[in-house]
Amino acid sequence: MVEMELIDLLRQLEMIVEEAPAKAFSHKVVVDREEILSLIKEMKSVIPEEVKQASWINTERVKIISDAKKEAEEIVLQGEKEAERLLKENQRNLEDLDKEYQQKIEYMIENNQVVQRANERAEEIKEKAEKYKYEMIERSNQYAEDVLSFLEQKLEETLEEVKNNKRELNPRM
Repeated sequence: MVEMELIDLLRQLEMIVEEAPAKAFSHKVVVDREEILSLIKEMKSVIPEEVKQASWINTERVKIISDAKKEAEEIVLQGEKEAERLLKENQRNLEDLDKEYQQKIEYMIENNQVVQRANERAEEIKEKAEKYKYEMIERSNQYAEDVLSFLEQKLEETLEEVKNNKRELNPRM
């Protein structure tokens, strides 16, 4: 019923434009503004509330998608900053450990301990420091990779949601 009313109103609008007198030497026509505005107002009143609500929902969907994109970008930025902070912190810890072990080695040599034992101990300390350093680097890298993977997954989900919403808006795609 609503469709028929709307189609009739559109036909009336079409007839008004087709029957309107043309301006001299132009393709433009002169129409009665009040008559056209009245028809448009009538068309708006015929549109069901569901269509108006659907329009509002689509507007809100676009806003939500935009907000989600912004939030995802912020999460990515925070993740990158956190990964960078952790890497710097781990590097400082490793440098401190290297200094500490170096000081212990120098102390042992300075206190006239048997050079052989000092060299063995120094080698152990150096190996532990290297091992710890690589473990910390691996942990930092793994954490950064986990954060970036999480962010990648969230961005992919957001992108998929955007694509789905886009398909819903234009089902012919």
